[in-house]
Amino acid sequence: MKKRGIESVGDVLAKLSRTTRLGRQIEEAHIWEWWPEIVGPILAEHGRPHAIRDGSLTIEVDSAVWMNKYAYHKWDILKRINQRARRELISDIFLLLTPDEEPLSPAQPSGED
Repeated sequence: MKKRGIESVGDVLAKLSRTTRLGRQIEEAHIWEWWPEIVGPILAEHGRPHAIRDGSLTIEVDSAVWMNKYAYHKWDILKRINQRARRELISDIFLLLTPDEEPLSPAQPSGED
């Protein structure tokens, strides 16, 4: 039997986050936390993450004008998310128009697959 070196708890958790479904969901949940830094304060006022399913992020946007802005920045947003996660966490972005009377507040992770 081969002896293995002792691994730190941090190394074990990092490995689990890369190799398990739960770890991926935990990483995906960070997108809500990172959102203002990823898109900037102005875009963050008009759109927010809504859900993630099979590597695709759905973003709620409050008007057609801002939806156009988000569409223009889609690939930059995707790149920033994946850079922040240090791997390809999100492979595509979908935009969802959700006009509302009041400004969007940050949504919380929905726990959807």
